[in-house]
Amino acid sequence: MDNLTVIALNEEYKRLQSVGDRLAEIGSLIDWKSFRPILESIYNNRTYSGG
Repeated sequence: MDNLTVIALNEEYKRLQSVGDRLAEIGSLIDWKSFRPILESIYNNRTYSGG
């Protein structure tokens, strides 16, 4: 990325931090570990480049 893009992204990130991220707030309230068995049954890639 060029410098102007980096500067613009940093400024937008600062603006979003000041507004607050409701999705991040909700994310901390959800027990994501309970979804792991469901997701592992759908997507199971244990290769070097997999997830």
